[in-house]
Amino acid sequence: MRDGLELIPLYSSSGGNSTLIKCNGSCFLIDCGKNCKQTEAALMNVNVYPDDIDCIFVTHGHGDHIAGIDVFVRKHHAAVFATSVSHRKMREIATKENTASQYITIDENEVVTLDCAAEVMALPTPHDIAGSVVYKIKNLITGKSVAVMTDLGEFTPAMEGFSQGVDAILIESNYDPVMLKTGPYPFPLQRRISGGKGHISNEQCAKQVKRLYDSGTRKFILGHLSPNNNTDEKALECTEKYMAQFGLVKGRDYELRTADKLKPTAGYEV
Repeated sequence: MRDGLELIPLYSSSGGNSTLIKCNGSCFLIDCGKNCKQTEAALMNVNVYPDDIDCIFVTHGHGDHIAGIDVFVRKHHAAVFATSVSHRKMREIATKENTASQYITIDENEVVTLDCAAEVMALPTPHDIAGSVVYKIKNLITGKSVAVMTDLGEFTPAMEGFSQGVDAILIESNYDPVMLKTGPYPFPLQRRISGGKGHISNEQCAKQVKRLYDSGTRKFILGHLSPNNNTDEKALECTEKYMAQFGLVKGRDYELRTADKLKPTAGYEV
């Protein structure tokens, strides 16, 4: 794909997260949370050779976002962009020293311009680990943009401004409040998830989808769904019902799907 921008979730859940970004013929990842073999298989499933990944941008240092990076970059020599805290977390779980790949430290509000004319913008989140960020990617040739926004804790005013007007977004819709309350998780973990520094619920996500729609976004992927406290059906139904209150219909006014937990999901090209 030349002079284009595409967002493709490779897998997305508390068991592992990675999103492929294609921009003007180049490819890079947001996170790599499953092992190297699984990530390679996911890439090949969407006709991308693992050696074609130029770099990985890391959102934060939780295992479901960084577990596969160590082996992947040693094998395929992709550069790694991350905050200093996230780099430290990756060093803690690394099994071997790697001198073949670049490890580049970014600030929590930094803008990085890649050779493919992709501008990658970071924004800090209140998620419960230091150095956590989300990313917006802009194609400097076409002006189109996409965002990858999960593990949010809450959707802050800064995030609303940051994501305003993106053409497509992978946005967190982690849990159904009733399933979380009545499910297997102990109360301290429930409180961690819903307490403003964990994840956002289906209802919180639905409200943000409407705000994003009002700013011009039309393509939505709901991601990082909990395997224990949510279902694809509940996440989709929640957002669809909320949008319907404003006369907006999926398939007519906007596109909406969920990201698969284990394999690639049909992405959006903008």
